[in-house]
Amino acid sequence: MRARGLAVVCWMGVALALAGCAANLPVPRAGELPNDTALLSGEAIFDHPVSADELPDADLRALDGAMREFGATAGGGVGSPHARVQRLLWEMRRNGLLAMDYEAARTTPAIETFHARTGNCLAFTNLFVALAREAGLRVTYQLVDIPPMWSSDGEALMLSQHVNVRILRSGRSRGARFDQVVDFNLPNYNGNYPQQPVADHTIDALFYNNLAVAAMQESDHRTAFVYFLKALRADQDAASAWANLGVFYQRHAADTHAEAAFHRSLRADRHYKVAMSNLARLYERQGETELALAYRERIHRHQQRNPYYHFFQAEQALADGDSRQALGAINRAIRMREAEHEFHFLRARVLESRGNSEAARLSLARAHEHATFAGVREAYRRKLDALN
Repeated sequence: MRARGLAVVCWMGVALALAGCAANLPVPRAGELPNDTALLSGEAIFDHPVSADELPDADLRALDGAMREFGATAGGGVGSPHARVQRLLWEMRRNGLLAMDYEAARTTPAIETFHARTGNCLAFTNLFVALAREAGLRVTYQLVDIPPMWSSDGEALMLSQHVNVRILRSGRSRGARFDQVVDFNLPNYNGNYPQQPVADHTIDALFYNNLAVAAMQESDHRTAFVYFLKALRADQDAASAWANLGVFYQRHAADTHAEAAFHRSLRADRHYKVAMSNLARLYERQGETELALAYRERIHRHQQRNPYYHFFQAEQALADGDSRQALGAINRAIRMREAEHEFHFLRARVLESRGNSEAARLSLARAHEHATFAGVREAYRRKLDALN
């Protein structure tokens, strides 16, 4: 049976924060499921307790001598934070650190990324944070709420997430108007998506979660479990790590422990769709149709409130040649999030396919109006010129 709902950071995108619902989801009665201690012991799989100390901790932002020299050189003699960022990025580009090979599954600490010149966006981001702080910049990680993107490895569906960096220009709040954002390896990132500053320990948990998923995909079960322990030691409320631990237990036919882990994920984030989806499938398989239906209905309500779900439906309908359905879906998405330029661009494509060139031009103009990146705005301007 195919396991679903592995959440992996920085492979492509991030799970959107979904709107809540007044009704509470059903949960088992107290005492029916294993507690956190039992879930983190590993005894159900390995017949004895497993310790996170079996594998060394990784210092994601540690620097060696070469990196310290690089950071000091990049930040030396430059006054303003903005100028220091530009100098750092220029030095990284000059030294080949912005032309590194992208490997989606390669999550590495800053030192390894610096010398190997390869990794995924979380690896690149760790490297930039380490170098930026060495250059005297005040930086924080951010989770970016981009539309959910799913990829299949043939055995599991993996929901990917995205992280970038905010450079704090002053002592003001993290949302200061003139703060800068540095974003790696996301060609479709456009600056319009909500971004949430997070502490270093949150990123540490996501880092170990990635390593756990990679080990699980390689059937290295003990290593995967230890990395899950490290993720949850870094952040005991890492919803993605709890949900993935549930998938781990499910793959070992420990359904009671899997169920408990999925519920623990929802206690960390009651809107976490991956955990809800896994619980629905688990209950369906167990014949608990009422419980399964409750979770399916909640997922459906979330989807209906999620503008990117309707955007996805519109894309699918357009690809299938159903422009009428596509237009209805993209109109719903725009009503929910009018400022998303990609929605207006897709609406222009749908209208053009229906032969309504004037309405398509107006939608494209709206896309141009809402785009924030100069390159995206220029692309829309060229398309407008072509239509005119």
